[in-house]
Amino acid sequence: MKHLQLILLLTITASSLASAQSENKVALTKRSVEHQLIELERQLSEALVKQDAAILDRLWSNDLVFTFPNGKVSNKAERLAGQKPPDQPSQSTNLNDQVKVYLYGNTAVVTVLSTWRGKAGAQEYSDQYQATHVWVKQQGRWQLVAAHVSQVKK
Repeated sequence: MKHLQLILLLTITASSLASAQSENKVALTKRSVEHQLIELERQLSEALVKQDAAILDRLWSNDLVFTFPNGKVSNKAERLAGQKPPDQPSQSTNLNDQVKVYLYGNTAVVTVLSTWRGKAGAQEYSDQYQATHVWVKQQGRWQLVAAHVSQVKK
């Protein structure tokens, strides 16, 4: 009887350890994916400031649906056509103040609060925007499939 109890105890202990290791691995994977998406958001912000169509083309899915603050909807081709590198270096910056990642398998919803600062002619500006981005892992890489941006009212 003591052998049976010992075997049962060892089995339960081994099972618990295996379960804990599995949970740790899942948590590490989730954090890794979150870090990847936060980095992609940083690259996206930088590419938008620089109007770098090559990087945007890589980050945006061919099926991209983009909703502007005014409600106008656009697709990838239209958005890329509007990306013209400025004649002079950009006088604007974009800082992602807060990024939150919500994972759903190969899909992620990312909310981004960002501050855009710069100069348009002689006029300086500083505006905050709240964006909701939907990323999908397609063919082994994350791509933005939908974005909606709203200006945060002061």
